[in-house]
Amino acid sequence: MWPALLLSTAAALFCAAAGAAPSSARQANPAASALLESAAQDLHAGQLDRAAATLERALRIEPRNPAILHYLGQTRLQQGQYQQAEALAAKSSTLAGSDHNLRESNAWLIAEARQAAEQNLAPAVDDSERLALQQLLDEEIERRRQAEAQAHALREQLGEQERTQATAAEWPADEFQPEWNDSDLMDGPPSPELQKAAFHAGHEWGMGRIPRGHRPPPGLCRIWFPDRPPGRQPPPGNCDALHYHMPAGAWLIRG
Repeated sequence: MWPALLLSTAAALFCAAAGAAPSSARQANPAASALLESAAQDLHAGQLDRAAATLERALRIEPRNPAILHYLGQTRLQQGQYQQAEALAAKSSTLAGSDHNLRESNAWLIAEARQAAEQNLAPAVDDSERLALQQLLDEEIERRRQAEAQAHALREQLGEQERTQATAAEWPADEFQPEWNDSDLMDGPPSPELQKAAFHAGHEWGMGRIPRGHRPPPGLCRIWFPDRPPGRQPPPGNCDALHYHMPAGAWLIRG
């Protein structure tokens, strides 16, 4: 390419570095990410045609990914396939949404492809363009890795919440009818809420769920949190005192 066209190519690649990649990292497919890594390696080795073929495979996996469309368009431009470069950039812009940086990068790419086609220019043998595109792919790969790491952390967090909720669901308070003795209370019978929150440790169902070594001794009570492991439960204590210090979501185990 002529020097002026090389300068505009560099400007387009610079714009792409600022805005093309974020669009593709939103829903990264692992297979497409692996292909992008292969394409970057191909570019590093100077295998432009192989990189283009690899990007085509990635695009078949994520056909509506505007960044991959843009990268493939940049590759086609360097191959001298100017009409394809323009078409890919145009499609990328239609899918770019509010990504103005990517739209601007595509506008540069379209202008370059048209100028090269009008002047019937031969493909440029310029390592700087190839290496600049490789850098874009490397940055894209890193963004996709970070996005996947964040998604994995979120899945782990949601999974932990679901496990906690499932554990709590195994201990439905409404299922138990505790055996109350008015003499155990300081100020009359307990409230309905407190009755639902407590059950007798001698109940067959409760005995089967609470490890024997964690049941309160006879004459004592123990506050029990259904979403905690046995080793993290509060110690046994006076039943009268514990009646009036029941946290939300806990049950009172009577020895």
